[in-house]
Amino acid sequence: MGERIASWFAIALMLGVLGTSYWYGQQLRATIAGESGRIGAVDFFAENIALTDFDAQGRPRYRLFADRMTHYGSSDDVDMIRPRLLSMRADQPRVETTAESAHAQNNGETIQLHGNVTLTRAAAGRLPSLRMYTDSLSARPDEDRLWTDAPVRMESGHSRLQAHGMEYDNVARRVLLRADVVGSFPARSRQ
Repeated sequence: MGERIASWFAIALMLGVLGTSYWYGQQLRATIAGESGRIGAVDFFAENIALTDFDAQGRPRYRLFADRMTHYGSSDDVDMIRPRLLSMRADQPRVETTAESAHAQNNGETIQLHGNVTLTRAAAGRLPSLRMYTDSLSARPDEDRLWTDAPVRMESGHSRLQAHGMEYDNVARRVLLRADVVGSFPARSRQ
């Protein structure tokens, strides 16, 4: 009779542990689902990352650096802290873009950079270096294109421009300023 009571006690104890484990698992899932929002649960994160994208010939096209990267498994979105996007095409001027944070979608096809965004293009031939400042910037690294609807300030040599909205195509080496453009250009000396 004592063995039977011990068996029932062991079964009751196991059922209690199983029920508590199930309840805890459900609570944990509900918490994660509530925190994950529209982009899904955190899949993994990494610190001090450097990712390089290569073209078909194995040449680097761009590198993406970040102090911290958080990946969301169900959507394949990525959040980054202090990202730095560096264009590395040999036939184009080097472009470096930095920000406080970024969000990448569609496996990095589009990256939205936010907070103190600075774009720096190296000098190219007779063109002086170019610096742009804005609070928000979108990028398509595969196409070497960047754009914003936010106010932007540009400096190139002694020239200064301000505008509301901008598109930058590094391949075509073209900047399109959208609205409210104000600028100052130094007088050219006649020789």
